Amino acid sequence: MSDHEEELDLEEVERRLRLLERSIPARRAQYSSVRAHLEEAAFPKFVSWLAPRGIPTGPDSRRKLEDDARVIVLEVSRRFDPRPAPSDVEHVARVLVLDVLGTGPLQQFLDDPTVSEIMVNGPEEIRIEKNGRIELTAVRFRDRAHLQHMIKKIAERLDRRIDFQTPTLDGRMPDGSRVHAILPPIALDGPVLTIRKYGKMFDTIEDLIQAGSLRPEMAFYLGACVKARCNIAIGGPSASGKTTTLNVLASQVPGHERIVTIEELAELDLSRSHAHVVRLQARTDNTEGRGEVSIRDLVREALHMRADRVIVGEARGAEMLDVLQAMRCGHDGSMTTIHATSPHDLLERAVTIALFGNVGLSEGSLRRQVVDSIDVAVLLGRFADGSRKIVRICEPHRDEKGETVFNDVFVFDHTGYTDDGKPTGAFRFVRPTRHLERFKRMGIHLPAEAMGGIK
Repeated sequence: MSDHEEELDLEEVERRLRLLERSIPARRAQYSSVRAHLEEAAFPKFVSWLAPRGIPTGPDSRRKLEDDARVIVLEVSRRFDPRPAPSDVEHVARVLVLDVLGTGPLQQFLDDPTVSEIMVNGPEEIRIEKNGRIELTAVRFRDRAHLQHMIKKIAERLDRRIDFQTPTLDGRMPDGSRVHAILPPIALDGPVLTIRKYGKMFDTIEDLIQAGSLRPEMAFYLGACVKARCNIAIGGPSASGKTTTLNVLASQVPGHERIVTIEELAELDLSRSHAHVVRLQARTDNTEGRGEVSIRDLVREALHMRADRVIVGEARGAEMLDVLQAMRCGHDGSMTTIHATSPHDLLERAVTIALFGNVGLSEGSLRRQVVDSIDVAVLLGRFADGSRKIVRICEPHRDEKGETVFNDVFVFDHTGYTDDGKPTGAFRFVRPTRHLERFKRMGIHLPAEAMGGIK
């Protein structure tokens, strides 16, 4: 072997090691026990001082509260040997104020735009997703009671309840971030809290193009499908951008049409593109077990509301059957999202959850109904760097034998990753759409690029 060949081999090994580093968990930042002990000692003193006075209000309230907290922490620190550094006192004072005014140790991550998700697995383990990578942080809660108190505080702000009888919380924070929590005894290792931060909600399909989620010719095709009233199902794994894509595609609906959106937690926002939108949100039952309004109930109500389009944020229960009926019976052009990783998985999941409707239809009948109802399936993928792309657009249909087949229109051929973790690959046109005649009847003409160069 020549020296040149050996050098190339070493470069290849180094490149592979750099790629491997992306899958190795990040090293945990050093945890300061001094600050933890100081916070634990100062917190009850701060609360006792604050209780009779109340939380200050006004433009300088936070600064005043930090000044007061600093005095108390400094007094407590004099009992420590060795004495904590001034930076430790300053840090603990800020943490105590955030406990009162914000979300405690999590506030720094909520304020960090590069953090997309916060995962709290008990008081001593807080992980974050930053720039598409999960990291274990040095931040901790003081104890289980501290974490549980913060969860209940969040629930109160959302006008929700979480306790022993209702040990789960699923809601949306004022900034749009989605919060989910589970308390013991359901969570065996302590309270669990997950916050998926509200990212940039794209408003137009051009935003998705600029983000690299799809190509212009794919946008032309999807826009044509929406305007031609094709029923669209958007699939993908968790946090792959299904709701964002649904929001963008819904913005392509002609402005004169009446849209009814149905969600478990309101995420869709069509206010910038439409003036005639009715937004419905499901409701869980109260402490007496009454008052529940399910997604299925809302879908049925929407069918009586003169809706041109019914858009269901996510179909994952018995409401799937009602969504399919809406797609086939006068509400064509409807859309929904389904957790799925492939077109076949999307259809199978639709069939499975439609069975929850318990209407006596056979599995074969439901499968035919699903295939006949969904005109276009859009599949999304989430990559190692946190980016999202539309990886497949296809048209499910039944062939002459009654078998389900998929007419792929566009796919993304993923070939790997660059040294800095960016996905490599290219979008590719596969074959012409089956809905071309439908487009022509609606007066929609696709450019040659959206038809693979075919004129």
